[in-house]
Amino acid sequence: MKTTLTMALMLILTVAVASAAPVGGWFDLENCAMCKNLTDDQELFANMEWDNQLFANGLVEVTSVPAHFKERYEKLMAKMQATVSKMQGGEQLPMCNMCLSYGELMMAGATMDQLISGDSHITVISSRDPKVVEKIRKHGQTTIDEYAKMMAAEGEGDHGHGHDHHH
Repeated sequence: MKTTLTMALMLILTVAVASAAPVGGWFDLENCAMCKNLTDDQELFANMEWDNQLFANGLVEVTSVPAHFKERYEKLMAKMQATVSKMQGGEQLPMCNMCLSYGELMMAGATMDQLISGDSHITVISSRDPKVVEKIRKHGQTTIDEYAKMMAAEGEGDHGHGHDHHH
């Protein structure tokens, strides 16, 4: 799911770890200050696809957004940045465990490389420090597992917002 939301997400998550109280489960699309931005534009959300893959030194997160949604995706990123600004201004906002974990990775020194390839926004999260790699891979596996549970709870191929990401 998130997994990848550009530098705006990374900035807020770094701030969030120190000042936010966890809400909900691993993902919380209703209460997490970051995640709920995703569902503000239901059509965009319904057309985004997420994939997470572990590798030896970390995690690759891929968010695919159809080209005709580019402008709307940029608006989503602006909303994320507005959330960043609120937290940087000292406002305490609720964060889900996934977003808090993401921030913890950054604080632990994980490297976050952002790439764009066609309609895909790719984040490579890695480290050369074995302890940080372990944290990254734990975060990644938990995200993969919780995403699968969410999809299964809502029915095969549907993870709670009425569409199949593998259509």
